[in-house]
Amino acid sequence: MDIRSLRYFKAVYEEKSLSAAAKRCFVAQPSISATIAQLEESLKVTLFTRHSKGVTATDNAKDLYPHACKMISDLQNLPNLFISQQTNLHLSVSLMPFLSGSLVSQVIKTMLEQVPNLQLNLVDESEQADLRFTCQRYLSSDDIFHPLWEDNYVLAMAPHHPLTKQSDISLKQIDGLPFISRTPCDIIESWHYLIHKQGIQVDVRAQVKTEEYALDLVAAGLGISLIPEHSARQRIDICLRPIKDANFKRIVGLAHHKSQSLPSRLLQSILNSKLDLQKTLQPKDLNRKEP
Repeated sequence: MDIRSLRYFKAVYEEKSLSAAAKRCFVAQPSISATIAQLEESLKVTLFTRHSKGVTATDNAKDLYPHACKMISDLQNLPNLFISQQTNLHLSVSLMPFLSGSLVSQVIKTMLEQVPNLQLNLVDESEQADLRFTCQRYLSSDDIFHPLWEDNYVLAMAPHHPLTKQSDISLKQIDGLPFISRTPCDIIESWHYLIHKQGIQVDVRAQVKTEEYALDLVAAGLGISLIPEHSARQRIDICLRPIKDANFKRIVGLAHHKSQSLPSRLLQSILNSKLDLQKTLQPKDLNRKEP
């Protein structure tokens, strides 16, 4: 394995095509194919699934990608080690309104602590930004995605709600119940399709824009709501229950355009943020009674 093979791997990963990667690297496609095969043999893993439209990155490739980017960036930045002048790193970061504020803040805190001279400008999701906190389902083919955490959707309810006596909830049990809806919500279409398919109607008492507002109304006893589990972990005034006949989840992370190269120290801080979140987001017993 050498830096050339990692550059070829990075090109294939980002272009999702061996031929496009070859053009980008100004080499023949057989050279790209042979190098990827050698890299797979060296690592003893499969990195890409080949098909008629190009290639699809495997989970192994997704794990390797940020490390490859860091190694390439480190090599490119070697001359900077001998430049005494310190320069600020200005980045704009957009935030989707339905993501957990506490988890996003934890990631931002790690980035600011670990990247010297980093200056962040947080903007609305509708504005152009260098980095975007987003969900995997909103990515385009030109995006590079760095996953940070995975959320399972659960039902949130007040502690005195009758459904708290159940270890898990079926969709039929929420038919006709008061409900707090959220828009925007990344799974709203799938949710509406499922309950409509099963002939279930909920009594929407309020429609809000953020998870925090929804949880406040749930805690006040105004209805139940469909909430990503991690967004509600710190709340002691609600109870969470899994849905036994539905499986909704989302993967949250940072995305940027594939043409943009991130500094190695920033990539490392993103990786460290993910590791820190994995320690923080240990599985929680949803049936435990909150104090």
